[in-house]
Amino acid sequence: MKIILNIATHGNEKIGFEVAKEIEKLNINKNILVVQIANKKAFDLNKRYIDQDLNRSFPGKKHGNYEEKIAYKISPIIKSADIVIDIHSTTSNLKDTLIITNLNKKTREYVEIIQPKYVLIMNPTKNNALISQAKVGIAFEYGKDKDLSTLRNTVLGIKKLLKYLCIINFIVPVNNATISYFNVVSVVPKLEGYKLINNIKNYKLVKKNYIYARKGKNLLIADEDFYPILFGQKNYNDIFGFKGKKIVLK
Repeated sequence: MKIILNIATHGNEKIGFEVAKEIEKLNINKNILVVQIANKKAFDLNKRYIDQDLNRSFPGKKHGNYEEKIAYKISPIIKSADIVIDIHSTTSNLKDTLIITNLNKKTREYVEIIQPKYVLIMNPTKNNALISQAKVGIAFEYGKDKDLSTLRNTVLGIKKLLKYLCIINFIVPVNNATISYFNVVSVVPKLEGYKLINNIKNYKLVKKNYIYARKGKNLLIADEDFYPILFGQKNYNDIFGFKGKKIVLK
């Protein structure tokens, strides 16, 4: 069993460093679990990225820009692992969410051991996100960067998985919460000058013909029912976030 705990895919998300410090206290054999700092230069400069979003750059290019070169270099390392755990934070009001790009049998098994509140199957990034290169790739997006509950709950989720894999001894707290799964189907473009209306929230259904953003008297109106995913005014430069469809797994 080889596990990669990947941090700093986005250099301004410091939560991964704090998570790694907590997991390293468990003294797990480095042949089993390795901490990987994906974009150290961006991390040191406290920037999301240098040239482009590393989490949209895989499988990378040998002679590409800075992030494309990193992606090309670490793709074989990611593919060599049995599990890749990628740690993120968010500026939106998203909490307790796991992101995956492939809902195979093993991924679902591990997700249900971790027991998040939400699982996002990210189709728009299924080919170029870091976890897309992994046999089993799971990204934690549990809250804001400096929120102590984000750190605590992320570490707890990882410990649950390590316990299940018989890597650590750990008493798992009882959690009977239902996991909500969302199939994330497309992006929602952010047109210049438009602002989200205040009651647009992650996981709160936006119905067809509902206004979700405005620019003065100009309106953006939903052309179908969707659940906002990773939505926010400042999360991304060119999109508000993603459209999700709630699904029930059998």
